[in-house]
Amino acid sequence: MAVLIVITAVFQHSGFIPGLFGAPALLLIPLTVCIAMFERSIPGMFFGALAGILWDFAASGGDGFFSVMLTAVGFFSGALVTFLFRNNIRAAFILSFGALSFCNISHWLMFIVRKGYEGGADLLFSRYIPSVLYSLIFVFVYYFIVSALQRMCSDAE
Repeated sequence: MAVLIVITAVFQHSGFIPGLFGAPALLLIPLTVCIAMFERSIPGMFFGALAGILWDFAASGGDGFFSVMLTAVGFFSGALVTFLFRNNIRAAFILSFGALSFCNISHWLMFIVRKGYEGGADLLFSRYIPSVLYSLIFVFVYYFIVSALQRMCSDAE
């Protein structure tokens, strides 16, 4: 799973997956959700931390925002599947939508609104919300990849 996170981080930050009308694909968030759904809360938290560290390493600010966010996403996604949701594509879609929305709105509030940039509301509707919607496409891909990897690993044991 760690190799999949590294490959996804490279794809996300290299521009290999093009943005849609200026909205980038945030590939690491749905991947973290899908991994945490199969690995559960504590391993999901550590995989989320790895994804967040790679994201912060590639980001220009490097302030630890994504490390904290993806660690929380990994933990809560795994915990919710353990105690509340079933592990299926519908739950992956719902959890990914919540995680993408939470991370994007938090980023917008902390780095746009709090710093008082002009046109913050326009940026929310032109970049942040479309990014959430665009990134949801990848939930289906990652859910089936992680599911197949999980089956391969359990069959090998």
